[in-house]
Formats: sequence, structure tokens, C-alpha cells
Amino acid sequence: MDAYLRDLLVKKWNIGKFSFSFLDALLAVCITGTGVMLRLSVIGYTATDWDKISAMILEFLLAVWGGMIVYFYTGARLRAFLTYAVLVIYPSIIANSALWNRGSVFYAWFFLLSLYLLVKGAGVRAGLSAAAGAVIALSRMRVSTQNLTLGWPNLYEIVGKSMFVDLYNRVSLLVLAGLLLTGIYLYIKKKVKLTGTLALQLFVFLSILIPYLAPSMPAWAGYTADIGLLLYAMYRPGKFYLPMLHLIVSYSAYANVINGTSKLPMSLYAVILLAVLTDVGRDAYREAMGQS
Repeated sequence: MDAYLRDLLVKKWNIGKFSFSFLDALLAVCITGTGVMLRLSVIGYTATDWDKISAMILEFLLAVWGGMIVYFYTGARLRAFLTYAVLVIYPSIIANSALWNRGSVFYAWFFLLSLYLLVKGAGVRAGLSAAAGAVIALSRMRVSTQNLTLGWPNLYEIVGKSMFVDLYNRVSLLVLAGLLLTGIYLYIKKKVKLTGTLALQLFVFLSILIPYLAPSMPAWAGYTADIGLLLYAMYRPGKFYLPMLHLIVSYSAYANVINGTSKLPMSLYAVILLAVLTDVGRDAYREAMGQS
């Protein structure tokens, strides 16, 4: 019996190129159970329907997917498992579905899929996946013409979110479109090669930039960036402070809308987001220019 237990503890199973032991599986079960219990502790605060249950289930699959992406980038089994473990218990992810009943995971899944397909060289399928995610995201967001932010501390927390609403609604979208088209133009002109590192950096950069400049962004607009920054920090551990800062902003946005108050001015969170955006943008620029 002792020999059987010892063999069981050290035995490894393989799924493709990924290997795991009995202890790995036991730890995965424990962290999954923790994620389930955390969700059950807050699920009663809002109405529970199939949309909410589906979102919570999909969050666990998204955590697996995030771990697979990190493994693809790093080849490190421990980092991949740690990614899964963190995403399962990530406060903003739990709050988004179980507490607040917002299914941002539905569009985040397509965005992550587009990242993976892009790195694999399937540009057309990556674009279709990103478009599907964008359609789902827009369908779940309420459009407001009364305020430039619906809870997310974007640029308009700094410049003023209730004045010149109609003007900023139009101008900000044109500025955002101009920035995206300029980036595409420079990418083509400089003949930049889309490496795995650059693809991840651009994914994270755009997931922060778009809700930062787009008007009328709801409090859960940072959901995709929460996940993307965690993957980026797993790929580059020296950037661990980026997902920490963004998580503070993201969770504070939730708390501000739910409780109607914020511990700190929302404009301060907007400044923090600008710093995170600048940091990631600088990394992407260096990666792109380092090829020339």
C-alpha cells in the first residue's frame, strides 16, 4: 500500500506536451474548490439566472485557457498553473459575475482566442474572433449620452465627465480611430514583424487604451485588461506591479458603482491607468523598434 501511494504521488500524466502529477491534480482541485466557494459566498447578492451561471462556469474555462497561453509563451508548467490559480480567485473576475451579475467573460474569451490565433499566424480567424468579442462587448454595454463615464475611470474623469458630452462623444471616438489607424500605418510602413511578445503587448495595450479613450465606459470595462496584464506579468515577472495596479483600479470601479462611493477620487484612478498604459505602450514601442 505504501509503495502504491509513493508511486501515485510521483506518477506523471501527459496531455499533449503538458505533464502533471497527482499532487498537481490535487492542488488544482483545491484551488478550483476555493474559487467555487468564493463565488458561492457572494452569489446571493444579485439575482441568479442561467446567464450568471454560464458566466461563472466559463470563467473557470477561461482560467484554463489563460494558463495554456502562458505555457505557450513560457514553456513553464508552474507559471501556467499559477495563472490558472490566480484567475480562478481573481477578485475582479469573481465580482464581475458572481456578485454583480455582469458576463464580461463572454467577450473576453473571444479576445483571448484572437490573441492565440494571431500568434499562430491565423490572422483572418484572429480578426473574426476579435470582431465577435467586440460585438458581444458592445451588446452588453449601455450607451449613455448624459455622462462620459458609466463607472470606469477613463480620461474623462480628469478632463470632466459631464461637460461637453456630445462633443467628447464624437471627438474621442475619432481620436481613438485615428490612433488605431496610425498604428496600423506605422506597422505596415516599418514592416514590423508581429512576434509573440509584440502581439501580447499590443493586446494588453489596446485592452487598456480603448476603454480609456472611448466615452461612456461601464465599471467593468477593464475586465479584459485585468486578464491580459496578468498574462503579461507571468511572461515578464518584472512587470508584476502592472496587474496589481490595474486590479486596484478595476475593483475600485466596481465598489464605486455598487456602494456609490470611492475611497479615493476617481480621477486618481484615471491617472494610475494612464501610467499603466504608458508603461505597456513603451514596452511595445521598444519591441517594435528593436527589429529595425
